[in-house]
Amino acid sequence: MSSQQKDYIFEPFKVTEVKYRDNRCPRPRSGHRIACDDGNIYCFGGYNPSLPLPRFERENATWTPARPLFKELWSFSIARRKWKRHKVTENMPDELASNAMCMNGRYLMIFGGTGAPFGNKCSNDVFVWRAYGGETKLNIMEVQGAKPPGLYGQSVLCHDGYFYTIGGTNGFAYNCDIYRLDLRSLIWEPVYVGTGQEGEPLGRYRHEVARVDNKLYIIGGGTGEWAFELMELPMYDLKSNTWSILTPKADDTTKESQAPLPRKCHSAVQIDTPDGVQVFVAGGSDGQSVFNDVWRFSVKDLQWHIMQKTVLPRPLYFHGSSVTSYGCMYVFGGIEPKEDIVSRNNTLYKVWLCIPKLSEICWEAMLSLHPNLHELDRRTLLNLGIPLHLVDRLQSDPS
Repeated sequence: MSSQQKDYIFEPFKVTEVKYRDNRCPRPRSGHRIACDDGNIYCFGGYNPSLPLPRFERENATWTPARPLFKELWSFSIARRKWKRHKVTENMPDELASNAMCMNGRYLMIFGGTGAPFGNKCSNDVFVWRAYGGETKLNIMEVQGAKPPGLYGQSVLCHDGYFYTIGGTNGFAYNCDIYRLDLRSLIWEPVYVGTGQEGEPLGRYRHEVARVDNKLYIIGGGTGEWAFELMELPMYDLKSNTWSILTPKADDTTKESQAPLPRKCHSAVQIDTPDGVQVFVAGGSDGQSVFNDVWRFSVKDLQWHIMQKTVLPRPLYFHGSSVTSYGCMYVFGGIEPKEDIVSRNNTLYKVWLCIPKLSEICWEAMLSLHPNLHELDRRTLLNLGIPLHLVDRLQSDPS
């Protein structure tokens, strides 16, 4: 086990590109979704209408110029820095753009989405895939009750035994309705369906949702023509079943006060800190400009803060983001403007959003200095003194 580097420098809050260790990786895309656990990142679906395909891939059934959507599920081993495409042969939907996806334990939960052309058909099925089970199919949940309409661009989350979906569009109408699926009884029920009353948030898609206790915070989003303010945050209280509009504070720590601009098609993740839940918003677009900024939102203080050291290398929207339990955010794919050309990428970025435990910093150093660590067998790794939970993370394989 030889080291290939002399030094390792831990650089929190700095966005860096993750270098893949082989050429097998998802092709450039937007409108996909990613989720992660502490061992792997998962990427589902996506869209690219202008992908130049090598001759041997032009007959690839997962992508054609007429249907430029990816019928693909990938995982990326964080420790090994390698992508793996999973052979999903059953129940792969045709609606593969702007789905919503989250992890519930070891299960991926996928909902909504649209096909090409957008809005012609939208899904309202819940697909479940068990990571680490070697499953070759997506399982469609057999549900009852008042299913939400087929939409895309919604947000989803799991909380207290329920799977929630918020907002979305069918390509023509936009809403901010809330439905939830009881994961014990598998019965859908409406939580709040808008009637146009004063105080309700405007309908939207490609927004993000943060949850703290029993409160849902709706961050940005928009319609085909509009992007909504981040200085006005709709908040839904699941206990009182009421909406309110919050007015966060701008960042006044700089010479001139700064506030995040309206945006949609951004990403957001949240982490727990000693100062409460912090939400991190990255990139996005207002329909004209595309952003590369990253903002931190303190839920407890209702305070925005511009992350001056945390900047995406390129402006980005329609990308995907997720965060590990120890505070490392990953950003994958999306659209980046290049001289008035719509260009999609398959780049993976990472950034530490906090100072993690010393053991995590040491683990990062080990993986950097000894990139072939995963080739050692389990007993050898344990004899080297590597803790069991890190050995498990190194050898975790969703297949």
